Amino acid sequence: MNEHKPTRGVYFLANNVVFEQVVAFLRSFRTHNPTIPLCLIPYNDAFDRIAALQDTYSFSVFDNTDLLAECDAISEKFHGFVLGAYRKLVAWEGIFDSFIYIDVDTVVIDSIDFAFDGLKYAAYVASHSNLANIRQFVWKDSIYETHLLTRPQIEFATNTGFFASWRGLLPMKHCIAKVNGALELKDHMELSCMEQPFLNYLVVTSGYACTSLLVLRDRGVMPSAALEFWGGSPDARVEGGKLYPPYDAPVFLVHWAGFTRGCENLGEALPYKELWNFYRRSDIPPTDFNRDVHSPV
Repeated sequence: MNEHKPTRGVYFLANNVVFEQVVAFLRSFRTHNPTIPLCLIPYNDAFDRIAALQDTYSFSVFDNTDLLAECDAISEKFHGFVLGAYRKLVAWEGIFDSFIYIDVDTVVIDSIDFAFDGLKYAAYVASHSNLANIRQFVWKDSIYETHLLTRPQIEFATNTGFFASWRGLLPMKHCIAKVNGALELKDHMELSCMEQPFLNYLVVTSGYACTSLLVLRDRGVMPSAALEFWGGSPDARVEGGKLYPPYDAPVFLVHWAGFTRGCENLGEALPYKELWNFYRRSDIPPTDFNRDVHSPV
């Protein structure tokens, strides 16, 4: 009998529209994480330019079209049209026993290995949570009047551009079964943030423990945990491929949520664009990472 070896890896979601962002994401990720397996979740069928990068950046492609179609059907119930962002739900049905999901409006500036340690303390680990200024991007003020969620469930509110979890925690059949309950709260969701309210709903009503790297760091559980940094925050300093925030905590990734119309079209308006450019520049070759990481390790 073959003994199963637990696997771990990282998912990202993309199509050709965000090609320039994907290049910056992949180059930054592979520079600092040369061997961890990566898997692309196609945002829609137009991803041939992204798929062409497979050999350069060593990633596989999630190809269960039935599961992807079920995600599309869920998105239609909330938005009236197919929205590929909901396809990140397939991560719980993927190839990795433990996984991290990362949006491609991100550059990764350090190793992400430490983030898997958060799964010792909760089944779902976000980057930041329980911050009043994030809740507005998940729930409208009226959510409190429904009394369908507890205050702690509402105030967990987290950005779903980064999270770690376990395979099978939220299988597709569970997500589908939760849709009707979530639709009762549709008018109270900030649906301009796409799948974020529904995914928050799934997590806080799952019965599993959820937390964030910020909470684990602040409570002294993971005191050396690095944090993410939002590109809209002021007063950070960029040196080469690193960003140093105006507070005493290491940063392992920088994301530009809210600036997602395509970094290539934002001109100098993109905050900290010099960091994005550092990883986008074609004259900087990727680190000579191991090319043979298509299979999970």
